[in-house]
Amino acid sequence: MNRRTLLATLATGTTAALAGCGYAYGGGDVRRTEFVGGASVFMAGWHGHATTGDRIVFAESGDSPFEGERTAVDVVDRDADLRWSFRHAERSVGVAAGPTTDRVYLRELGGVVAITPPDGSGTMANEDGTADADDGNGTGDGNGTDDGNGTDDGNGTDDGERMDDGGRMDDGDGPSRRVDTPDWRASLADVTAEPTDAGGSDADGSDEDRPDSDEPDAARPIAADAHGAYVAVDAEVVAVREGRVAWTVDLSDSLDPSGPVVGLWGGGPAGPDGVVAVAGETVVALAPDGSRRWRYETETRPLLAVDGDLVLCRDGEAVVARSRPNGEEAWRTDVGDGRVPLRPIGDRVAVVSRGETRVLDRRSGDPLWRAGGAPGAERHRSLVVDGGRAYYVGRDGEAVAVDADGRVWTRELDVSAPPEAVLDGWINGETVAFAFDSGEFVWLQRRDEDPGLL
Repeated sequence: MNRRTLLATLATGTTAALAGCGYAYGGGDVRRTEFVGGASVFMAGWHGHATTGDRIVFAESGDSPFEGERTAVDVVDRDADLRWSFRHAERSVGVAAGPTTDRVYLRELGGVVAITPPDGSGTMANEDGTADADDGNGTGDGNGTDDGNGTDDGNGTDDGERMDDGGRMDDGDGPSRRVDTPDWRASLADVTAEPTDAGGSDADGSDEDRPDSDEPDAARPIAADAHGAYVAVDAEVVAVREGRVAWTVDLSDSLDPSGPVVGLWGGGPAGPDGVVAVAGETVVALAPDGSRRWRYETETRPLLAVDGDLVLCRDGEAVVARSRPNGEEAWRTDVGDGRVPLRPIGDRVAVVSRGETRVLDRRSGDPLWRAGGAPGAERHRSLVVDGGRAYYVGRDGEAVAVDADGRVWTRELDVSAPPEAVLDGWINGETVAFAFDSGEFVWLQRRDEDPGLL
């Protein structure tokens, strides 16, 4: 049993003992903490994440004297179980997940890579949180190693290697350079002149006329659906399928004024395939074959959320819901000004406006209730709502619960990540949970327990 498993077991035992003694948890009490995924690359230059259903994809990329260029990918569920991991031998600047996270796409400089669970590393966790051992070709906790040349030698780990607390292999001389083999890599050389290495140079060593050559780690837009990946190159959307560029659509003719594509949204587990793109003040929906489904001009730079069959857009002082297949307006609700992205949560849509959380019905847009507090734009992913309350991570890193009268409780969080590093928030039974890009998870009691029911 490793140290983390032991600590989790002790914490669970303590919780059970307290419950057995009739202890009642109060709102904001920390019920559980876990650490898994994230923070896997020394001297990381870029990090990102993707969420699909109950899965979170952590990705981190960098170049260090110990490991060289690499990208670490960890797929974790909301119970903090590591589902699979991948170690790629190149740097990345974007990540997107397919509808089921069985395939993840990495945006490299000058290319797109598709990855799936290495042999054995997709082992599902048992009910007790542990993973079954595999045949040595990689394990469910991502500890399998290979021969370092991009192919797995199937021999498992070498003698003397051991796991450190950060999820890396350690042979006594520092972290080892585990490498997994991608399914395929598609070159974008025919559609982009961006640099192909972290130094801002192309393969011939030239850096003339190369966009973003001074920001090699700047994130590039990427999205995915069941057909493949979509990336943005200036004002173009490029579809990549099974190792090749399938089509390219130039949106500059649809833009007034023309500008680069700054955001892409894929199909998701419950929505139609294809991609939604934002460039300037224009939203464009494309079908999987590249044909244009519809186009929508906004009054201001749009803030978008794609949720199943709806495209939700923050346009000026209104939230506008449009049908994703045909672009027809489903509803429009005035909520006041604000520049915080929308948060679809089940059959609700949470909107931040003028320091308040406003909750709308997802299907009709009807206002349901509001709460007297809200997160800022950089922490909007933490926002989650239920029955008249909103929960989020505050500017000082504290967990906050608010209702119509204001703050209900506040709890300082003992996490290493800054507040803006929160990736997700969700309701889990009696608790509200938050995940951070450091791989830290925390669950807190939402409402006071009734001692008489224990």
